[in-house]
Amino acid sequence: MVNLRQRRVSNHNGKVQKGSFYLPPEIICEILSRLPVESILRCRSVCKEWCRLTRDPQFINLQLNRVNNQLPRVILKSHYKVDLQSLLLLDTEGCNIRKIPFKKMQLPSSPKFRMSDLRLMSSCDGLLCIAVDYRIHPVIILNPITRDSVILPSQKRRMYVGSSFEMITVGENSWRTLSAPPVPIEENLGAAVYWNGAFHWKIEEKNNKGGDKCILGFNISDETFYTISCHVKFGTSEYDLLVLGGYLSLVEHDVHLMRIWKVSGTKDEGFYLSHRCTYNTYVRWNKFLCYSVISQTVPDRFLLKLSQDDGKGDGNDSFVQFYPEKAFYSYLDIPGLPIHFRSVHFKPTFVSPRAASLGFS
Repeated sequence: MVNLRQRRVSNHNGKVQKGSFYLPPEIICEILSRLPVESILRCRSVCKEWCRLTRDPQFINLQLNRVNNQLPRVILKSHYKVDLQSLLLLDTEGCNIRKIPFKKMQLPSSPKFRMSDLRLMSSCDGLLCIAVDYRIHPVIILNPITRDSVILPSQKRRMYVGSSFEMITVGENSWRTLSAPPVPIEENLGAAVYWNGAFHWKIEEKNNKGGDKCILGFNISDETFYTISCHVKFGTSEYDLLVLGGYLSLVEHDVHLMRIWKVSGTKDEGFYLSHRCTYNTYVRWNKFLCYSVISQTVPDRFLLKLSQDDGKGDGNDSFVQFYPEKAFYSYLDIPGLPIHFRSVHFKPTFVSPRAASLGFS
C-alpha cells in the first residue's frame, strides 16, 4: 500500500515537497468556482496562489458561467430613513442579510448627491446599475461583491426614465441616441429584467383599444427595441415581470389567484405568451395587503415580498415563502431587514466594471 502522507510530489513551480498534494490550477479553479462567493472571498485569504487564481479572468468567467445556471440571489436597498448607506445581500436559506457599505465604492462627490436618492435600476452578470431616482444622472455601474464601481459620463441633457433613450458602452465617453421604441412610453419604467440577451420592462401599450399590457425589450447585440404583446386582458390586475424556470414570465395577481404566463420564441421568429399555471393563494389581496413574486426557489415554492399598509402611511415589507400545493405560507424572520425596501434579482460574480470597460472581465 502506498503511504500517501509521505508521497513526494513536485508542485507547479518545480519544487519537491514532502507530505503535500499537488492539484493542477485548473482543478483548483473547478473546485473553487462551485463555492458561494462568500466562501471564495474567504479562500482568497488561504494563500497567495488561490488569491491569484480567483482574480484571473479565466476563473471569473468560469464562476460567471456557473452562477448563471443557479437561482439568483436578491439584493435590497432600503428606502426608509434608516440604513441608506448600504446595499443588502439577502440569503433566504440562512435568513440573514449581508451589508455592503457604499463608503468603499466610487461615488459622486457633488454636495447635491444624496445616498437616499439612489435607486436600483437593473442587474446583469453580477453588475448593478444604480442611478439617482428617476433622473438618470449620475449612473453608476458597480459590483457589490468586489465593491468595484465606475461612474458613467454625464448626458448632455437631463434624462428621465422613459422620456427618451440613449445608450453608452462602459469605457466610452459619450452617449448615443437610440431609435424610439415601437410604442409610445407614457410612464416611468420600472427595473429592467435581463433575459435572452436583452433587457425587458413591463409597460402599458397606449392605443385606441387602451391599456393593453405588453413587454418592451431592448436587444443588446443590435441595440434595437421590440415589444411582446400579451394579447391577454388583465383588466385591473397587477402583474410582475421576472424570469422563472429560465423563461421570461408574467405573474398576474387576480384577487386570490396567481396566474403565471411564460414568454417563448425568438425575436426573429416572434415571441408569444402561453399560460403556464394558476395557483390559489387563499388570500384576497387588496391595496392594504399586496405581494410581488421575487423568485421561484424550487418547483413547489415561491419567495414573495409582502407589503402591508395600515392606511395611515405606515406599514412594512417582509418576505414569505409560499407553498401553493400545500396552501401554506412561511414567514421569514430576517434580522436587519428594512421596514421598506426595493429589490432586484442578483447573481454574485467577480466581474469588474472597470475591466469590462477595457473589453474583458
